[in-house]
Amino acid sequence: MPRFMGRAAGLALAALAFADAASAQTTVPTIRAGRQTAAEDNVWLMIAKPELQPNLNKSYKIEWNQFRASDVAFKAYQGGQVDLFTTACNSVITAASKDVDIKVIASASRETQAGARTQYLAKKEGGPATLSDLKGRIIGIVGHRTATELWARMALKSAGLDPEKDVQWAVVPFASVGDAVRSDRIAVGAVPDLFAPTQLAKGDLKILFSSKTGMPFDEELICVNANPAFLANNRAAVVGFLADLKATTAYLMANRDAARQALLDAKLVQLPPDIYMASPEYLRDPNLKIDVGNFAKQQDALVSAGFIDKKVDLAKLVDLSFLPVP
Repeated sequence: MPRFMGRAAGLALAALAFADAASAQTTVPTIRAGRQTAAEDNVWLMIAKPELQPNLNKSYKIEWNQFRASDVAFKAYQGGQVDLFTTACNSVITAASKDVDIKVIASASRETQAGARTQYLAKKEGGPATLSDLKGRIIGIVGHRTATELWARMALKSAGLDPEKDVQWAVVPFASVGDAVRSDRIAVGAVPDLFAPTQLAKGDLKILFSSKTGMPFDEELICVNANPAFLANNRAAVVGFLADLKATTAYLMANRDAARQALLDAKLVQLPPDIYMASPEYLRDPNLKIDVGNFAKQQDALVSAGFIDKKVDLAKLVDLSFLPVP
């Protein structure tokens, strides 16, 4: 081979190697994300209105999965199926107390007296009149050791009942609670305010108690959680994702009706439009910041309810360093 051809070939190979290296450096990581079925409209807007996400396909790509409840989401997480996912905040404290390696990186919504909350529905006729009437009855919850069970347990305790001995528990999806109550499979069942109006409009059910009956303080409701190893290796992707979640949260807070219409159009909410558009909104922090003071109260309730037998260091569990600067 002539000397100049060998040199040219070498340069070509070097150029290819450089291009491959550059390509590897600019590969956009994919976030395997999980979402749930209530109280996270701002998260769902990331699917319904991708134009609100300037970082999508630039600092991150995303694959979405939906889970019925937090217990299912944690099984997926521990099975290595998701990198970042939403759950009830009480559930993530419980998981951390059982040595699940996880970080809480943002707040998606809060359960408060001032906003939407979870209602426990019972029959108007022939159903329990008070919490005390639940003795010996079955309570419907969306999943074991979820926030819906915690709120019910704390309400029962406020009425002098023993949640371990005086009642039974059954897992009932939110959308099935109304039928389960009407057919007497359960005496009372938990539904978010998003689902309650549809059932109450039929006239035969009532609200027996709410999530705030036994826990009358503000709570972090839906948290964004992540795998610590994924956070360590994909900081730019997570920062970009949370910046986009902040943008969709701002859009929801400023354009509630338009945002809800977008979710209906995308079929991410399966409720009658008039019911959904009139339902109350959850309180959200515009900067997605976890209130660690709320978390501390929630952890105390988890201990009281017997969900956890040891407290976790909340300063280590919560990592807000990925949030955009306010």
